[in-house]
Amino acid sequence: MSKQKIYFRADAGTGIGYGHFTRSLALADMLKSDFECTMFTQEPTPYQISEAEKVCPLVSFPADESKFEKFLEYLTGEEIVVLDNYFYTTEYQQQIKDRGCKLVCIDDIHDRHFVADEVITSLKYAMLRPAFFEKRTVNKIPGSWLITIGGLDEPNVTEKMVRMLQMQGITQLTAIVGDGYQYQNSLAACDIRVLSRLSAEKMASTFAQTENVVCCASTVCYEALSQECHVYAGWYVDNQEEIYRLLAESNYIEPLGNLLELSSIEIKQKNTLTKINFDKVRPNIRSIFYRLALRMVNYVDMTESESRQVWETHNLPQIRKWMRNKTPFGFESHCTFVESLRKAKGKFYYAFFMGDELVGAYNFIDVQPHVVESGIFIHPAWQRKRLGDIIEDKMEGLAKAMGVAVIVADVYLGNKQSRNYFIRNKFKEVSRDEDFIHFEKSL
Repeated sequence: MSKQKIYFRADAGTGIGYGHFTRSLALADMLKSDFECTMFTQEPTPYQISEAEKVCPLVSFPADESKFEKFLEYLTGEEIVVLDNYFYTTEYQQQIKDRGCKLVCIDDIHDRHFVADEVITSLKYAMLRPAFFEKRTVNKIPGSWLITIGGLDEPNVTEKMVRMLQMQGITQLTAIVGDGYQYQNSLAACDIRVLSRLSAEKMASTFAQTENVVCCASTVCYEALSQECHVYAGWYVDNQEEIYRLLAESNYIEPLGNLLELSSIEIKQKNTLTKINFDKVRPNIRSIFYRLALRMVNYVDMTESESRQVWETHNLPQIRKWMRNKTPFGFESHCTFVESLRKAKGKFYYAFFMGDELVGAYNFIDVQPHVVESGIFIHPAWQRKRLGDIIEDKMEGLAKAMGVAVIVADVYLGNKQSRNYFIRNKFKEVSRDEDFIHFEKSL
């Protein structure tokens, strides 16, 4: 069976830096277990190729205007497309939508109208590479400082920050620069440790050993915060300013303002900043793509393959034991039931798929004026991923459209997972008997 495809489109290079490519690849890494991911980029460097090999296939385009049309040629309308760069116009977005694709845009500056299904833009969706979610117990080196401004750094903010700190007597200094940095000789005269071309693992471990970090308000800032560094951050290009304001207003960083205008760094006491919990980032991001990819199909409209998946899952012992009808049944019997739904009144059965894979099923039965009884099962392969919550939200929208005001559900006393599901989705327990807990929810 095929998974839902996600195409990531992000360019990189010495002229535009690696930030867009790196965070898009980090996003692909978060999603690759449940989706078929492919990265598309212009003329990738050996570094980009080696990094992509760890995550997903990489498709190369020429670094000219033909790259826009060439990407469109790959689209069939079944994909989710993720765009990450500032040169994708509203018109180009619409061309992708016109092909039938779902569209996600990653944006920091809000300088255009978006026609995307989702726009990812906040700390809630910080796109960190796996190494930065690891919990490390490495001790910080006392008095250590690290400066990392970005791969290109045309105005040489790196050296400016280094000299400011040296003027205050800071000697434990490290700078991380990228392939596009043009001031290696000048920086070498500062007599500090200079690092370049670090893997994500090496970058994370370096942050983990460092007490203080000076950086731009970009993905690298999130990376430093994830390793509990005391971060001094500013901005010098437009796409960093909004992130900077958010981090400064939330007291996550020591704010430096516009780095091009900065004349000195005031060294602050420790333990005055608010720590960020990144544990919910990956679930938040997966939820966006689950919601976009989830396909809802009426039982009577299922293909034979889809119908067979529903039948096979319903007959799994771990699913069947929580059904009112616990007796196994054949595929022919299942097909007869599905066919009966065409004429049935007050019964609505829906299956939910991710790509070609069954996620689960949800039904409304005994539909009465303003009240309906519900039932749900989730395929074991998709349990504990909170997809049931997304399905519930879709079905509650359908119930409202039907004029339903109250949904009721019965859960076997021993079914803790189902009980927790209904409680999490704000159903209230109204009564119990010797077999069931009876829940209801007002819409």
